[in-house]
Amino acid sequence: EGYGFEEVAGCIREAATRLFAEYDGKLTERDEEPKDPQFTTIFHDFGVVSGMMFVNRSIEEKFFFERKPDRVVLLDVLVGPHPKFDRPKGRVAPYTSRENLVYLAYRGRNAYSFAVSRWISETFGFIVYWILSSLIGMLGLEPTRRIDNVLLAERRMDPYHMVYASYPYYNLFHAMMYDRRALAQATLPLDLTQTPILYIYGADKNVNFHDRRSLEILEREEMEGRSECRVVRVDGAGHWMYCQKPDMCEREIRKFLRS
Repeated sequence: EGYGFEEVAGCIREAATRLFAEYDGKLTERDEEPKDPQFTTIFHDFGVVSGMMFVNRSIEEKFFFERKPDRVVLLDVLVGPHPKFDRPKGRVAPYTSRENLVYLAYRGRNAYSFAVSRWISETFGFIVYWILSSLIGMLGLEPTRRIDNVLLAERRMDPYHMVYASYPYYNLFHAMMYDRRALAQATLPLDLTQTPILYIYGADKNVNFHDRRSLEILEREEMEGRSECRVVRVDGAGHWMYCQKPDMCEREIRKFLRS
């Protein structure tokens, strides 16, 4: 079934452990009182789910990882608010019927195609993916637009690999149906003052991939100066905004790190 969200969170912990060990090993005798390096994590797409599980476990479970991230950058995907966080007082617009249909269509296509590929046949899984993609395209239910589709076509991904890479959608549906606790820690941190978030998203898409409650929280945090959280909308860019507007994304991330 590919890698589970918890497995990826564990891999992030292992990578961070090795990076800190490498840093500590490079300290010389001249470093009388070395400062702890700033620990910033950057996550995109489904990496946001496992990434925020890592962040929250680092904060709430001291035995999981001894150094919690100081700052977090999320790219184009924003998970829901922490269950103990006070909800925004302002009204958050509900998702439209069309938006819900788009979400269900492309997520269902990816999850079902992966399942067919994994348990029946890779070739049959690809055929199912192609048929469903054609149907979604004819109905205008694709979540992305030309700016992203052209970029994806230029990369010339192996079609079978593309179907296999859809395993997070299968795991998402599996968790939602059978074990919602598996995603319980995939949320914003409870204390956004201690762990501020920079959320950057591309505006040129048919639907956005952020939880509107969390977007409201982060925008309110920035507007009222409650924390160093920020939201950056990138016009003229889509899901891969860091490829389409790299200079702007780098500038905003550097500004966030210096704040």
